[in-house]
Amino acid sequence: MLFKKKHFDTVHHLRPVNLFTWGMLLLAFLGYLFIGYWLSRENFLQYLSCYLLLFAIYLQLLKRNVKTGQDIPGFKTVEGLSAESASLLINRKSDLSILILAGIVFRLLFLFSVPTLSDDYFRFAWDGTMWTNGENPYTIIPAAYMQESGKQINYLVDLYHGMNSPEYYTVYPPISQFIFGLAAQLFPENLLGTVIIIRVLCLASEIATIYLLQKILLHFSLPKRNVLLYALNPLVITELSGNLHLEAIMIFFLVIAIYLLIRSTHHIKQLEEPFSFFSPKQPSIIALENSKKLQEPESPVVKRLLFFSALSFSAAVATKLIPLILLPFLIKRLKWKHSLLYFLVTGIAFIVLFIPFLNQQLLVQWGSSIQLYFQHFEFNASIYYLIRCIGFQTVRYDIIRLAGPLMAMITFISIIFLVEREKNISWKHFFEALQWSLTLYLLLSTTVHPWYITTLVLCSVITGYKYPIVWSLFIALTYSTYQTVPYEEKLWLVALEYIVVAGMLIFELKERSKQPQLKIR
Repeated sequence: MLFKKKHFDTVHHLRPVNLFTWGMLLLAFLGYLFIGYWLSRENFLQYLSCYLLLFAIYLQLLKRNVKTGQDIPGFKTVEGLSAESASLLINRKSDLSILILAGIVFRLLFLFSVPTLSDDYFRFAWDGTMWTNGENPYTIIPAAYMQESGKQINYLVDLYHGMNSPEYYTVYPPISQFIFGLAAQLFPENLLGTVIIIRVLCLASEIATIYLLQKILLHFSLPKRNVLLYALNPLVITELSGNLHLEAIMIFFLVIAIYLLIRSTHHIKQLEEPFSFFSPKQPSIIALENSKKLQEPESPVVKRLLFFSALSFSAAVATKLIPLILLPFLIKRLKWKHSLLYFLVTGIAFIVLFIPFLNQQLLVQWGSSIQLYFQHFEFNASIYYLIRCIGFQTVRYDIIRLAGPLMAMITFISIIFLVEREKNISWKHFFEALQWSLTLYLLLSTTVHPWYITTLVLCSVITGYKYPIVWSLFIALTYSTYQTVPYEEKLWLVALEYIVVAGMLIFELKERSKQPQLKIR
């Protein structure tokens, strides 16, 4: 684990926030400022140097961050300690809060910047503009629209030339489209204004996710400092808040859904009383009595929690489709009756969200967009690139049209196999289910962009696995692709990325097999 279990017998081991830590935070501040406002994606060496610096600071902050008062036996209060020891302990308790606030400040730095490492925001603005203009973004191919409409509106021309896939229908689900439409409505024909609105929603989602993660860690009796794995991770900060990827909002809805599921099926001690952002209060007798009601299978409270969890899960899927891989793991945890009701609410809510876009062409055209994703797009793949290489050697052409859908089917079968083999059906293990399912999906995918790894980083907060953190470092190598036009992937860097990640994964699995009862600390 990144945070190893240690015993602190004296306050000699307690290190408050010092000048060195403040110096690292200042360097990180400048690094994120540089990425947000001055970096050019084509200058890979510049980006890599800055990213490596940020990641080194991230690891150092994780290493130096020490246990809060709740994590250290014998230091529940400052009573009986010397003035010096008490001062150190109080400073220590504020250490976690300062670092979480630093993570939030790093995200806020990007507020008025235009994404420097991604051009997806052009499509966001295009889809939003189409909807506010009375068009259905799901039925429009930008290239065809520009050719057939005869409209040469300067703003649309700029968006069209900035897009990376103008020949395809949009693939973004309805929650994403609502966000794009809201941004375009508030700032018509204003790209920076559109970007700011979308970023504000991403920032709010990120802050809420960090908040909820602390509550979940508290329930699982895990150190609250584990939240720093996500809150300070440079990939999460640059890709979600900086590059405006909606995984930020998807993760937020997903965490809410899981949090409500945990509340609906467990005796939650700390969650019935209001508590501060950083310092949850201990439960009262009333809270404990109320929480017992949550365990009643037909309790109205349980039904409400499951209902709102299903709505939140539907919103996560309606932002990005990837959470769908988690649904099979709910059957054992909720049992058939409650899981079927959960799936029904999720499905109905998902369909309702599509109502503003419904027409005869929607299903065919959006379905074709999903199919094209698996049959045409290739980037930073692992197993698929090996299969493609074999295809070139044997049949002399790119076999993505066959291999893409086939590997998607293998992913589905593998996840069902994981569901069948799963013996530990605790909610803590649910995060491992998400982690392994997503890992399988990414390893078998034809396209793996850096922001896809952010959900894995989220899982590591609970599971304690290191390989998502390692992956969040080495996936930065993929930006070497954009040094030239046309773009050209450096396959030896892709190989390096996956060799290191696979090596780390195998090492961790071997270590854990030796200690099957090891707790995540």
